[in-house]
Amino acid sequence: MTKDFIVAIELGSSKLTGIAGTKNLDGSITVLSIVKEDSASCIRKGVVYNIDKTVQALTSIVNKLETNLKTKIAKVYVGVGGQSIRSVRNVIVKDLPADTLVTQNMVNELMDANRTMTYLDQEILDAATQEYKVDNQFQLDPVGIQCSRLEGNFLNILWRKAFYRNLNKCFDNAGIAIAEMYLAPLALADSVLTEQNAAVVVCLLI
Repeated sequence: MTKDFIVAIELGSSKLTGIAGTKNLDGSITVLSIVKEDSASCIRKGVVYNIDKTVQALTSIVNKLETNLKTKIAKVYVGVGGQSIRSVRNVIVKDLPADTLVTQNMVNELMDANRTMTYLDQEILDAATQEYKVDNQFQLDPVGIQCSRLEGNFLNILWRKAFYRNLNKCFDNAGIAIAEMYLAPLALADSVLTEQNAAVVVCLLI
């Protein structure tokens, strides 16, 4: 696959969709090929339950894309969703000496601490920052503000570890390398909505 190609596969309960395109200088995407495979017999509510049939569908998707593009595909981006995913709110608090000026490093420490959270049989797929609380005031960007207590409010998107293992096994068995996994609803919101509307989508995932 040439470096100019971007290939993504979205796993849905009714169909698998593969799409290939090139990124233009203005950031837009020119779609070159779209192919679909029925997934009703292998995916239910966004969860892989038949690994062999999922492998066959993924292989078919990639073969069709390669035929249309007349080139080999090295890696794909993978979009996931469904009832295997849920969201949980989490709050991380950092007490500071009086009148401490909040720095970007302090904010990064809150985000890193949130990412280290552990959940039974689940792991964090993505984490969205909702807002920060500087003493008693809510702020979207606390950097540069003096306070003695900094609080980060996060929305952690979780998925079951078994789902992650099955998904990776399907792609491994199909011989398809994953460039990155992403949460399909959030990716769609980022691409077509304003920042305010995208925040609404995040809230709806709760």
